[in-house]
Amino acid sequence: MSLLIDLGAAAGALIAILTLGGILVKYGIVKPIKGYIDKMTYPIQPHANGGRSLPDLVNSVDDLKYLLMAHIKDHDTPAK
Repeated sequence: MSLLIDLGAAAGALIAILTLGGILVKYGIVKPIKGYIDKMTYPIQPHANGGRSLPDLVNSVDDLKYLLMAHIKDHDTPAK
């Protein structure tokens, strides 16, 4: 019976140590890295620059391509 109690105490201590290690990793390593990534990628996030970010640029370029293709189609000079 004493062996079972000792094994239970060791398992409880191991779980406590692993939990503390996980918390330290989460708040000591992962959170600062996520904050750094958010700071460095702010210009390309959807809410940055008043909503005018990289995804908006793609839509604008697509619109410009459509207008250019329509202009070429309507105003193209036939080959002689």
